[in-house]
Amino acid sequence: MDSIVKQLKQFKADAIYEKKKHYNAAERKRRYYRTLSFIQIFLNAITGTTLLTVVFGKGSKIAEIIALILTIIATILASIQKIGDYEKQAQGNAKVADMYLRISKKISLMLNFIKDKMLSEQDIMKRAEEIQSEISQANEMGSQFPTNQRDYNKAKNGIQNGEENYTIEELDLWE
Repeated sequence: MDSIVKQLKQFKADAIYEKKKHYNAAERKRRYYRTLSFIQIFLNAITGTTLLTVVFGKGSKIAEIIALILTIIATILASIQKIGDYEKQAQGNAKVADMYLRISKKISLMLNFIKDKMLSEQDIMKRAEEIQSEISQANEMGSQFPTNQRDYNKAKNGIQNGEENYTIEELDLWE
């Protein structure tokens, strides 16, 4: 039984890090989306109004060149935003993070059941296999919504610096 408990604690620690990492990725991708959107709106507002004509005078070649350059930049940013599909990616990362949160809570409950001797060995094995299956599903879905090393490092630092309320024993980091 000790081996199963130890494995469940490891699953929980992994789920906690994955949850935080995917929430960080979702936040980062939403920031990309907002930044690109605001810049596009700003550039389109400048090129779509008479501002450049007012500043440089009617028929000014400089105003035309600046407007053309700004329009090209706005088009490139729109293309980057379309290819990156940041909002959809952020939603996917958040959904994966929610899956890991559910897994973590399910493991916590199961560990309490084990501690209180409320489950038979068969029930423990069955639930452990279900959890392992849920982790596999979350991992598979998570591979469709990538994270990066900075997302992981931010998760690790946040957890270790008390951003999340987990004890060392809960995370089982040093066993």
